[in-house]
Amino acid sequence: MSQKTTRWLLAAVQAIVGWEWLMSGSNKLLSGTFPQGLADTLTSMMKDNPDNWYVAFLQYTILPQSVLYGYLIEWTEVTIGILLLGGAFLLLGQPRRKGQPQYRLIVFYSLAAMGAALVGAFLTINFHFLAGGWVFPWFDGSAANEEGIDLDALLPPFEFVIFLAQGALVANLTGISWRQRFSWISQRLLWKKQAVSPQLPLGDAASHGQA
Repeated sequence: MSQKTTRWLLAAVQAIVGWEWLMSGSNKLLSGTFPQGLADTLTSMMKDNPDNWYVAFLQYTILPQSVLYGYLIEWTEVTIGILLLGGAFLLLGQPRRKGQPQYRLIVFYSLAAMGAALVGAFLTINFHFLAGGWVFPWFDGSAANEEGIDLDALLPPFEFVIFLAQGALVANLTGISWRQRFSWISQRLLWKKQAVSPQLPLGDAASHGQA
C-alpha cells in the first residue's frame, strides 16, 4: 500500500469521526435545552447502571454542576469535530516545510487535532460507562438483539489511530521524530534534577572522602 493511499484512508477515518462529533455537538446546541436537561438524563441512565463506581462519580461530581458540564460537553464536541475535520484535510495536503507560508499554523493545528482525538476518546469512554458498559466489551447472550459493540466503545481505538496519524504528520512537518523529542525532554529533566540536587560543602565532601 502506497503512502498516499494510507494517508487517504487515515484522512477518511478521521473525517468520519470528526463529522460524527460535529453532528453530536451541533444537535445538542440546536436543541437549546441540553445543559438544563442533563441532570434528568443522567438520573434516568443511572437507575439500572451496573457500574456503581461510575454512578457515584456522577452523583458527587457531575450532577451538582450539571448545567456547567452540559455547556462544556456540547461546545467540546463541536470543537472536536471541527479540529478533526480540519486535520483530515491536512493529511491530504502537501506537507509544509519550515520557512514556508502557514508552516507554524499547520503544526499548531495538527497538535490541536491530536489533543482533540485524546479528549474525544476520554468523552466516549465516559459515555460508554454512562450507558452501563464495562471496561472491555464481552460476549453476552442476553444482548442478542443489541449491537455487539456500542459506538462509544468503538470510537476510542479509532481516535487513538487518529492521534498517531496526526503525531506522524507533526514529525514529518518538523523533521523531528517523537523518540527524539522524548529523549530531549528526558535529558532536560535529568539536567534540571542534577542542577537542583544539594551540593555537599567542601568540608563535608573532604570528611566523606576520608571516611
